[in-house]
Amino acid sequence: MRRQLAAACVVFTLAANGGVAAAEEKDLPQIPQALKAGQQCTATSGKTVTDVPWQLPYLGADRVWPMSRGNGVQVAVVDTGVDQSVVPGDVSGEAGADCVGHGTVLASLIAYKSAKDGGLSGLAPGARVLAVRGTDKTGAATAASIATGIDAAVGAGSRIICVGAVTADGAPVLREAVDRAIAAGALVVAAAGPDVTSAGNVPPGPYFPAALPGVLSVTAIGPDGKTSGKPEIKIVHGTLAAPGLLVMGTGPGGGQVVGVGPAFAAAQVAAAAALVKSYRPESSAGELARRLRGTAYPQSGADVIDPLAAIMAGTAGGAVAARREPLVVKALPDFGATRGAAWAMAGGVVLLVCLLGALAVVVPRGRRRGWRPGPAKS
Repeated sequence: MRRQLAAACVVFTLAANGGVAAAEEKDLPQIPQALKAGQQCTATSGKTVTDVPWQLPYLGADRVWPMSRGNGVQVAVVDTGVDQSVVPGDVSGEAGADCVGHGTVLASLIAYKSAKDGGLSGLAPGARVLAVRGTDKTGAATAASIATGIDAAVGAGSRIICVGAVTADGAPVLREAVDRAIAAGALVVAAAGPDVTSAGNVPPGPYFPAALPGVLSVTAIGPDGKTSGKPEIKIVHGTLAAPGLLVMGTGPGGGQVVGVGPAFAAAQVAAAAALVKSYRPESSAGELARRLRGTAYPQSGADVIDPLAAIMAGTAGGAVAARREPLVVKALPDFGATRGAAWAMAGGVVLLVCLLGALAVVVPRGRRRGWRPGPAKS
């Protein structure tokens, strides 16, 4: 009995530790925003993760999907291209290939469809992605390259445009492209800054096209509901927030990777816009933006999107729903202190189970002996 109890405690400990490690997804590589000089194309991670990523329950996907999955809506992804073996869809020019993988991950966060129901998925799995290149093949972006991508997206009929590429150059060519997109009735959703990396000396911005009038600027939060605090994604008035730090997506070749930065949050907001547009097809770009902004809830200094509230808000032209408290996702890892707390909690649970198991053995024996000590062993 004692051996069985000890074995049970060991098994429970391994299970608890494995669960925490899986939640951290510590073995998944971070997808780069651009390749380094001389670097070859990003290889597949070789990792297959079928668990539901934290960003989906955080955004209440299980409550939204019975109402809308984004069917009938095309979302353009203006970035490094999209690997069509991962997220097949419409393609503009040469954007059907993705050497970097960044655009592929954005597309997966929007409309990836897993072969396993209830597993890894994009937030709007019924939407269709239009792959548009807004960078060169290495991921380097300019005002002109992003402008060309936005024009291509509008020309292909997309009315929700997710721009993951960023530049510190707010040149007229980019301003004019955004103006043309807005005039055509498109909602332009853009990353508030570059990806979060360990590299220093990153200019504080502003970054474009997010800083341009009429563009829905998006910053990123992590599982703890907080932003990274990096100056390149400083929150400005009107900026929305969505999961974008340590989000799990699908990269080149179908392997799972981690995305860390505002571009991945912008993909979530674009997907949320697709969910609303599919449920309320009469919604204009301005109405989509009002719904997303008007139903966002304040958390850690950011206004976090709530896709379900955006769908359920009043009809076009009517009052939007009042702000509400955020959905709290418990037992998720933080970047630092929460990790240790999770391990401590797991250890505490294991200790409690083992203690209860020990009492289950000791108490009955004690009662049978009248709480007298057993015979001494020779």
